[in-house]
Amino acid sequence: MSKRNYSVFFNTHTVSGIIISIGLYIIFFAGSFSFFKDEIKLWEQGKEIKHHTVLATNYNAVLEQLNTTENLQGRDVSITLTQDNDKVRVRLGATKDTITNPKGTTSKFYYLNLNDFSTKNYQQNYSLSEFLYRLHFLDQIPRPIGLYLSGFIAFFFVFAIVTGIIVHWNKIISNFYTFNPKIILNRLWADAHTALGVIGLPFQFMYGITGAFFMIKIFILIPATLLYGGDKDKMITAILPETKSYKWQSASTANPIKINTILKQTTKLWEDTQITRFSVSNYGGTNMKYSIEGSLDSKKRFAGTGRVIYNSYTGTIISHKNPNKLNYIEDVLNIQYRLHFADYGGISTKIFYFIFGLLTCFVIITGVLVYVEARNKKSKTLKQRLYTAKVGHIYLAICLSMFPVTALAFLFSRITYGTFENPKNAIYWFYFISWLVFTLYFRFKRDNYFTNKACLLLGAIFGFLVPIVNGITSNNWFWKMYANHQYEIFTVDIFWIVLSSFALLFYLKIKPSIKEQSSFYKNPIDYKNLEVEKKEDSIKITTLSKNKKNNYIPMKTKIISLWILIIFGYIFHHIYGLATVFFNQTVFIDGSTGETPMWAHQWRILMEGTAFLFALLTLQLSKNWFKITSLIWAIIVALFNCYHVIEEVIGHPNELSKIWILLLTAIASILLVVNLNQWRKTAFIKKQS
Repeated sequence: MSKRNYSVFFNTHTVSGIIISIGLYIIFFAGSFSFFKDEIKLWEQGKEIKHHTVLATNYNAVLEQLNTTENLQGRDVSITLTQDNDKVRVRLGATKDTITNPKGTTSKFYYLNLNDFSTKNYQQNYSLSEFLYRLHFLDQIPRPIGLYLSGFIAFFFVFAIVTGIIVHWNKIISNFYTFNPKIILNRLWADAHTALGVIGLPFQFMYGITGAFFMIKIFILIPATLLYGGDKDKMITAILPETKSYKWQSASTANPIKINTILKQTTKLWEDTQITRFSVSNYGGTNMKYSIEGSLDSKKRFAGTGRVIYNSYTGTIISHKNPNKLNYIEDVLNIQYRLHFADYGGISTKIFYFIFGLLTCFVIITGVLVYVEARNKKSKTLKQRLYTAKVGHIYLAICLSMFPVTALAFLFSRITYGTFENPKNAIYWFYFISWLVFTLYFRFKRDNYFTNKACLLLGAIFGFLVPIVNGITSNNWFWKMYANHQYEIFTVDIFWIVLSSFALLFYLKIKPSIKEQSSFYKNPIDYKNLEVEKKEDSIKITTLSKNKKNNYIPMKTKIISLWILIIFGYIFHHIYGLATVFFNQTVFIDGSTGETPMWAHQWRILMEGTAFLFALLTLQLSKNWFKITSLIWAIIVALFNCYHVIEEVIGHPNELSKIWILLLTAIASILLVVNLNQWRKTAFIKKQS
């Protein structure tokens, strides 16, 4: 690889990694705990569970109870079953029978306890396990911003993986044999980053791909509608057949077959299949239907989902999807879910995923440390060194403090379970305030060695307290849980004992001699006498400012970055339209026929497509004709974007977010024209000389 290409890939890997590192660390750290979401939820409740099986549960009584309390006439009912819990998730649609039920009903969602039929809505049933699960895709940020942000972080994570492999390709194997914990920190972090990054490469790549798909699939599904002639409902039904809705015909006086009978019939139809959900369409209607869904035991086959729809009065099968026969669309989605959530292989698979999740967190941290250590040199100005140090302090304070804060949150959740009317708010306040306090303290402590040691020690102490507090508050001592076959609660206690033991071991292994290898120890910044150092540094800054190469970004990098920013501007501008399609499932465009018109394709090619093309060509082309062509097209784009801003301000002055994005896109276009013109002039001057 040429030095130029190596430099491009190295800088791309570094910049993309640093930009997403905090978000990526949060996603992987919280996601690692989310593998045990069900176990943590049961541990929080602190009650023994009866492990209801599908056939041993009286779902006839469940439907009768729901009909008594909710009036199911004309409604669609969906009940999600679990093999190892005492609760089911109930989703009720609005009534379609406005004759028998003229007042109507609204949609509902809640959790139903199978032991006493008590119910809790989402807010009341909220728990720390749910919080960590949603934190791992940044759902605490208002929708859809958090979802899109996590999706783009996953996308750029894949980008960082690919560029990282290209950069380190020639020394991947050698780094396994030259890895030495006693060498200087910069080399230590670099070797660890490379070696451990390659070990976890398949896991990380899989998570980058599946994570990006789940969070920004809206950008994938929009063009997919073309395969269905622009019919969105048809596409959604093909991808998610369980969402199909049936029109209400009329009320029926006949008695339907009991749901337990249908469930038993289905278990005979499918061998080695776990029923995961059943639905009732048009309850009490002449076209009332039962829909049973299930998935094959992962020990028998990795992917395999089944679905059978019955006539609720005759028991005849209307449609049947055999779980032993694969369906490309459904099972590709199912494979991605299984790979992402590790719901195959049992607890051992979850532990394996958890280890690789934390390993990825370590790779992220070492990447940040490589960046920080490599840029703290005597040749750098004080301002540059302060900036580098600040990046390291902030990043490590935010990321490393998640460990003690999460352990502390487990203690809080166990002690206060059942105390709050709205546990969601309590968990939000406790976790984020604690996290903020830890972050601010470590940030202004300005000592990465101290931050690392303190977080390991505090995390270990709080972690060891988790099984102790659980035993005191609920009498669920882990040896009792093991004897009573309450393995879910037992798993969480043992999990924290093992994790805390490793944290304490690492704490004891990290000696002060490691700190002495840091460039910040050898070239310290005296924060108490910053003003004096700044004055001494002013002479160096004056001298360096005369050198044109300082603070210099290669022209091609600038131009490519500006093209990409313009592309993102167009994408963000279209998000409003995309959200309308998939949240409302409709598009309000005059004269629309359900098919994408040719003019829409033309605009996409002219705007996003052409900008993407010029960005790609800039990587390889430097001819004068290309520079002039790029400049001409950039001028056209800039004029169009400026006109678009003015048009939006006049036509839709209330849409501030839209105007802001368009304004930034216009500014990027103007800067692109300026830089392209400078690029052209530089080449002309060199040619003349």
